[in-house]
Amino acid sequence: MSEHPGRAFQEQTSYHRESMEEHELDWRSKPPVYKFYSYAPVIGLPDPAPALDEYPGPDIYQCVSRRRSVRSFGATPLSLLELSRLLWASGGITTSYITPHGQDFYRAAPTAGALYPIETYVVVNRVEGLEPGLYHYRVAGVDILERPITEGSHALEQLKTEDLRGEISAAALDQLMCAKAAAVFLWTAVFARSIWKYRERAYRYFYLDAGHMAAQLSLAAVAQGLGSCPIAAFYDDEVNGLLGIDGESEGIVYMTAVGRPSRPFGTKADVRHTARPKE
Repeated sequence: MSEHPGRAFQEQTSYHRESMEEHELDWRSKPPVYKFYSYAPVIGLPDPAPALDEYPGPDIYQCVSRRRSVRSFGATPLSLLELSRLLWASGGITTSYITPHGQDFYRAAPTAGALYPIETYVVVNRVEGLEPGLYHYRVAGVDILERPITEGSHALEQLKTEDLRGEISAAALDQLMCAKAAAVFLWTAVFARSIWKYRERAYRYFYLDAGHMAAQLSLAAVAQGLGSCPIAAFYDDEVNGLLGIDGESEGIVYMTAVGRPSRPFGTKADVRHTARPKE
């Protein structure tokens, strides 16, 4: 193993003009872009789009200005509509279009090559209308031929119904905010989706794609008066075990805790390491 694996990763996934290799894509082996749990009960989510049109929240510039990493959450649960908006804003379908092969979709966050390798799971601690437990975000529905369709999209697949506060907190390097948050978003990468096209370079894109989604979620949280804190510090094997994935074909890459702030935005307890502007 390299003495500096991070540096080796950066070097070995770099593009160099003189050594770029062309390769043809085998479209017959292209991995599916959507994941479904066929055995899981499906819970429909409120449609966020009409509510967003009527929502008297701050504009995008105010959301950017107010965004902070919030680590202290109150006991008030999220509503199902609030969770629906967070899921839609971070990884949901924003519009659909017809292709020669059926329906395809644009989503809220950008992704390299329209391959969408990132899957969203949610550990629910306190959300109105949902039992505590583990859920998978079902981005699109599926027709009789198992092709993605709009019908049945934007839903949750219920994977576990149990109190996971202790387990998710312990897996996140014992960060208690995960137990106190109303929900914890977990983003995994299905590695084959991007490796199929980008090979070793794909490993950079997994983290970038997850980062795009986390940024979208953080602004959607501010717009609803919620707090969020992105988390990259976790025991990978423990989180993968909680999710029931192997860490090889699919693995955890990023997380975000969400809830109602226990104190107003901008207090010292929730703002850390903020540099003051030079006078």
